[in-house]
Amino acid sequence: MTDPVGVALVGTGMWGRITAEALRRTPALRLVTCFSRDVEKRKTFAHDFSCSSASSFEAALEAEGVEGVLLITPNSTHAEHAAACAERGLHVYVEKPIADTIEDGLAMQRVCQAAGVTLLVAHCFRRLGASRRVKQLIDEGALGEVVLAEANFSLVGRLTPGKWRFYRQTCPGGPLMQLGVHHADTLQYWLGPVTHVQGSFAHLVTEAEIDDVGVALLAFASGAHGVITSSYVSPKTYSLRLLGSKAVVTAASEMSIWPDSVKMDPATTLTLETAQGRSQIEFEPRDMLVEELEEFARCVRGESTPETGGPEGLRALRVIRAAIASHETGRTVALEG
Repeated sequence: MTDPVGVALVGTGMWGRITAEALRRTPALRLVTCFSRDVEKRKTFAHDFSCSSASSFEAALEAEGVEGVLLITPNSTHAEHAAACAERGLHVYVEKPIADTIEDGLAMQRVCQAAGVTLLVAHCFRRLGASRRVKQLIDEGALGEVVLAEANFSLVGRLTPGKWRFYRQTCPGGPLMQLGVHHADTLQYWLGPVTHVQGSFAHLVTEAEIDDVGVALLAFASGAHGVITSSYVSPKTYSLRLLGSKAVVTAASEMSIWPDSVKMDPATTLTLETAQGRSQIEFEPRDMLVEELEEFARCVRGESTPETGGPEGLRALRVIRAAIASHETGRTVALEG
């Protein structure tokens, strides 16, 4: 059996803890150390997950046995942190979005390529069993020609001045950048590249500086059109619908379980509507975080390449950045490449 890949986890907040719980569910990786700026939080985290507590970010990277780093950190720090990892020959697993800006995302891709290390962007939702089944239905032609896509991801945001998501500078695009970007990845995984984007944002309810509602209208190279909507105002919502010439498929999750990612597939209903009526589609539940982390381990060992690496992370980010630019200029934005 291959020895587990030793990793450092940077960022011990809510999603850092969920990621650490996922590490417990696989023997492919071993949590060596952790770091966050809050001393007490990282000490508690280290105790809870049986790892060491690094005294600094650099100390975490240089801890004995660390081969890869899980960056569960604010978007604006991703480029700097990824560069520090690559300089030390460490493989990089970074939370979505890849970065706040295309320039930072490209820089991350370049520095990791130059160092010969993995860059895996954690777009985990395409790995859900429901998402894989929808992809299969598309590839089998069960939907016919897909002409429309509708997707929403919303959560009630706990936005306070002490949180980086509160501010436009550190959270451009608000919920569309943090939540909708998942759909920007999944929809392109299903339907291929987006070519044009129109965006609209509003600040309606929260006290945060950011806009708390975002909409992106999409045109795909295939000819299909779509819409991604997100808010930090509404109760937890996660849904996707594809409308084709033969059938309509809808994936909708009962999100009271969130953020327990293991329960995501069991809480999801997949339905297919045709001229003959509606039926429920069965699919195999999957542990999206464990599958992603195990793929990262294989990449570190040279046995695989990331399904969602730099190119995929940038492709999703370009959709959100284009929506922001469109809102600012009032014009449709064409995507490069």
